[in-house]
Amino acid sequence: LTGTLPSELGALTRLRDMGLNSNQLTGTLPPELGALTSLGRMYLDRNQLTGTLPSELGALTRLRDMGLNSNQLTGTLPPELGALTS
Repeated sequence: LTGTLPSELGALTRLRDMGLNSNQLTGTLPPELGALTSLGRMYLDRNQLTGTLPSELGALTRLRDMGLNSNQLTGTLPPELGALTS
């Protein structure tokens, strides 16, 4: 897959697993991903994503596993991610 992650992904509120690793995704992570409150696993590693992690990801209280390695992300982890307990 190529291109950016559409903000409309945030409307998939019942999505439990997102596996989009090893593609050619570019651009930033849309803050709307924070609306995916059922998401347990998110794998976006090995793409070409840029920018910082949106603080809205701290709302993913069911998130158990997240892969973001091998991208071009910058900045620090948002403090909201530190509040996740699972």
